[in-house]
Amino acid sequence: MAEYYTDKKLPGVGISIGLTRLFYKLNELNLIKADKNSVSDVLIIPMLEDLTIPIKLATKLRNNGVKTEIYLNNKKLKAKFKYADKLKIPYVIIIGEDEISQNKFKLKDMNTGEEKEILFDDIDSLKF
Repeated sequence: MAEYYTDKKLPGVGISIGLTRLFYKLNELNLIKADKNSVSDVLIIPMLEDLTIPIKLATKLRNNGVKTEIYLNNKKLKAKFKYADKLKIPYVIIIGEDEISQNKFKLKDMNTGEEKEILFDDIDSLKF
């Protein structure tokens, strides 16, 4: 397709875009009107460099039908919670080194402010 716009022979071209962040910004600038700010049920906030465990958790949640997003921007914790709050994502999961060493994670209900510690083994019993 890109060859239509140039005189060069191009074997392949690709593009990538973060749709969640794009819609967040478009909604924030009032360029679109969305009834629901986010499709996510859960936002995972990793507090560590190695994303292996947060990705495994997100995959498990997604396999259980839970719409899950991982926050990857390197910002302060307050900004991450503000992101979840602004998009009205109902639950936030916080995973850090301490949680991993104890085989659990923190689950915060953004509507009530209630925070619980959940064992990784109990992920299948969670209802969102």
